[in-house]
Amino acid sequence: MIRRLSAPIIALVLATTSLAAPSAMAQTRPAPASAVGTIAAVVNDDAITVADLQMRLRLALMSSGLPATPENQQRLLPQVLRLLIDEKLQGQEAKRAGIAVPAQDVDKALAAIAGQNHMSTQQLFTMLKGTGVPQAALEDQVRSQLAWRQLVQRRFVSQVEVSDTQVDEVVERLKANQGKPQYLVASIFLAVDQDAGEAQVKTLADRLVSEIRRGAPFPAVARQFSQAAGAQTGGDMGWVLAGQLEPALDQVLGTMQQGQVSDPIRTLGGYNILLLRDKRTVNAATATGVKVRLNQIVVPVPATAPANRVQTVVAQMRNDFNGVNGCEAFRAKAKELGVTANPDLGDVLLSRLPDGMRQVASALPDGQVSTPIRGPDGVAVMMICSRQDAGGDGVDRDQIRSGLAEQKLDMMQRRLLRDLRGNAYIDIRLGR
Repeated sequence: MIRRLSAPIIALVLATTSLAAPSAMAQTRPAPASAVGTIAAVVNDDAITVADLQMRLRLALMSSGLPATPENQQRLLPQVLRLLIDEKLQGQEAKRAGIAVPAQDVDKALAAIAGQNHMSTQQLFTMLKGTGVPQAALEDQVRSQLAWRQLVQRRFVSQVEVSDTQVDEVVERLKANQGKPQYLVASIFLAVDQDAGEAQVKTLADRLVSEIRRGAPFPAVARQFSQAAGAQTGGDMGWVLAGQLEPALDQVLGTMQQGQVSDPIRTLGGYNILLLRDKRTVNAATATGVKVRLNQIVVPVPATAPANRVQTVVAQMRNDFNGVNGCEAFRAKAKELGVTANPDLGDVLLSRLPDGMRQVASALPDGQVSTPIRGPDGVAVMMICSRQDAGGDGVDRDQIRSGLAEQKLDMMQRRLLRDLRGNAYIDIRLGR
């Protein structure tokens, strides 16, 4: 049994949330005691309260960078409730499978989130507190994601088989597509099914596109709202060839420019939003590789930032890294500047880098800092610690195999969640 989110639900939650602020998240007033204990939804034997819904709405707005306007709250509320319902279903299934996430795993995940935002875990918690979001709200979300990931891995990884023939087919397609475009893509996927109506999901997709185009970071929005397996990596799909995606996506992708965000695209399962991060032509250099040990630091700067802001960041990075030689000194400088994310990206194929980065890295002497590079997510400096010939045809077959396996796992986890929804008792109680 499933009841849809109704207008009284939205009115009650928004009346007790009070998130709107002119330019940033405001300190929120506490909800009335009578509203906090109200049950928003029942998922099998578990309840979601109005307080749960309020906290997750605040967290979603803060984490994604979306303005906390009344209109955004109203548009996002149904999807936030849907995500909470999905998390309940995922948690119940993980519990039935005997999965319990150790506290240290949650701590590591929180540290990684803080690092991605160039802050310490304590600074992250302080920021949450300042916006009225309890630390437990983020911990619960992370714990749920880790449990679901473990469940999917345990249940399906043994069923995922990627044959040498399938890998060879991709390699041959790479070689056959020399001279054709290849795209570095990120995506957000919003499912349409029996408990998420077409119009509701389309409205949400339109709102997310609008806010991303106004400057909300695409990776942060993907992490909060996308229902694809790649959500936790900011929706990153890596490099894809023309013709590799569904026809509707491929058609739109062929018309996009670097840095552009697509309108919502309807496919069989729901709506997709694409970000074209980079574009290149498949050629001999793409299929032959040099493997480099790469260190990199990125200062986040929105794609919509004014030119003077970008110039200021570039000048500061040039000054900070002036005279820095060698990767050890590079990492020490990063630590001195308070960068908590690990600058060492490990060994990567030069051919896997975006065109701008690849061109710089190809000519960059080992142990020297690059000039600052403007990318879709910010301004970066990098250093090559060492390089070696990848050997053979230079194609990273392990990476291809991993990508194919991820696609199969994503399909399996979507199917499992759909079945859990279909078999569950889900009762939206507010508004009665």
